[in-house]
Amino acid sequence: ELLEESAKGHGPNPALQIKPTLRYRVWTYADLWHQSGQVASYLQEMGVRKGDRVLLWGPNMPQWVLAFFGALRAGAIAVPLDVRSAPDFVTRVLESTEPRLAFISRFTSQSVNGDIPSVHLEELDQAVAGLSPDPAELTVEPDDLAEIMFTSGTTGEPKGVMLTHRNIVSNVQAAARAFPGGASDRLLSLLPLSHMFEQTGGLLVALVLGCRIVYPTSRQPSFIFKALRENHISILLLVPQALQLFMNGIEREVEEKGKTGLWRTLHRIAPRLPLAARRRLFGTVHRRMGGNIRYFLSGGAYLDPNLSQKWENLGIPILQAYGATEAAPGITSTSLGRKVTGSVGRVLSGQEIRIAEDGEVLTRGPNVTPGYWQNEEATTAAFDGEWYRTGDLGYMDDAGYLFLKGRKKDLIVLANGQNVYPEDIENLLNAHPAIKEGVVVGLPDERSGGETVHAVLLVEDPTVPVKEIVDTINVKLADHQRIASHAIWHEEDFPRTHTLKVRKGVVLDHQKATLAQDTEGAPAEPATGASAPVDPLVRIIA
Repeated sequence: ELLEESAKGHGPNPALQIKPTLRYRVWTYADLWHQSGQVASYLQEMGVRKGDRVLLWGPNMPQWVLAFFGALRAGAIAVPLDVRSAPDFVTRVLESTEPRLAFISRFTSQSVNGDIPSVHLEELDQAVAGLSPDPAELTVEPDDLAEIMFTSGTTGEPKGVMLTHRNIVSNVQAAARAFPGGASDRLLSLLPLSHMFEQTGGLLVALVLGCRIVYPTSRQPSFIFKALRENHISILLLVPQALQLFMNGIEREVEEKGKTGLWRTLHRIAPRLPLAARRRLFGTVHRRMGGNIRYFLSGGAYLDPNLSQKWENLGIPILQAYGATEAAPGITSTSLGRKVTGSVGRVLSGQEIRIAEDGEVLTRGPNVTPGYWQNEEATTAAFDGEWYRTGDLGYMDDAGYLFLKGRKKDLIVLANGQNVYPEDIENLLNAHPAIKEGVVVGLPDERSGGETVHAVLLVEDPTVPVKEIVDTINVKLADHQRIASHAIWHEEDFPRTHTLKVRKGVVLDHQKATLAQDTEGAPAEPATGASAPVDPLVRIIA
């Protein structure tokens, strides 16, 4: 119904576009409704019935969107997987969900069980050609499952978050009221559609608002900047690390051109000027990015206020969204009208937030999952009555703005019972120019029975006096927060999730193993966590 409404309201307007060869290919809103109906008819012809699972495993592209909506219109349950998912993870998902059919691509086809009928997304047009755009009628209720979203993980059994049509649509409607946008806006889809942040914000909300969504065929920076210019992109959804990488690239160019002094001067002037004047002040940067960026939407991880301010100085405001896959995914958002530094905003309409006695953020509303696929134990553990336990620690001010303190599982508890929030220390570490990134974990202390504050540092120059840097930062910290020990991570980057969050568990396990072997100062394992050495050529290509 949501898609049909958009198709009626924006019928001839472009909805999706991609440049697979030399020319752009465009699907209008009417095309999207028509061809998703053909996909639904195809699925029904293939024996897919209401409640059957349909796997979606491929990169972002218009055909992914057609397959997704086609599955929903056929009454099936979509099971999206990240294109970079490991084969053993995919195997476990297949065993758990038993899909009736799989939509795959040339990037993923080698890992799907041959017993499952499959269609390449690149060949979807041919597969559905000539079929009726009106699939056989069936009744889909709000509380029927729409998709099972498996959270990324490398160990144990994957957890599949069940999301109903009500969960998704209620969140899309609430988000559409919170984020500005319209038919004149163009969005570049960079984050995976197999994650709810992009699927809700970068697809469903964009379609409700009548935006045009552009799918790039490469993630190379030069290609992305070209796509921004060619398509007059006005909105981007990004994780904080991507925002940092963009800013690093701009500042590297500034330095190469010998204009660092001017850059700093302009950043001192900019906060006193209105946004339009800031855009003129940094006109060169805006022209490089196409000149049409209205705002960025950031989510998925902590956004450093200093980084946010740098983009604001350039005249590009950043909206923040906070959520969880289990909340389909939006829980709170900031607005362009009023910004409270350090806050992830107010709760979206139709939802509620409560702070538990131990500081954990709990939420409830029509967007919250009914539980995990075939996992009653995990479902029970994730809820306090009807309140979903987010696993995040935080507090709310009197005006209803939410502030996060970090993940509950990452909280460091000292022997004397005091709590240490790693993010407080990481923010100081990451602000130091010699440190690329710092991760703070709690190392078990057998003597005291508690944990000690341990920092693992990624540095550009291995000769920098790390101990002096740590001592300098410790002076700025309260006694109980001070870093007791530290180590250097010798690989190019930390191990990360698909949304670029550091896998702290992997980092902590490595540090424990290093201590157990009593090999202080030994090089860290590769960021993948693999024990075998990585071929230099493979690393360069990666």
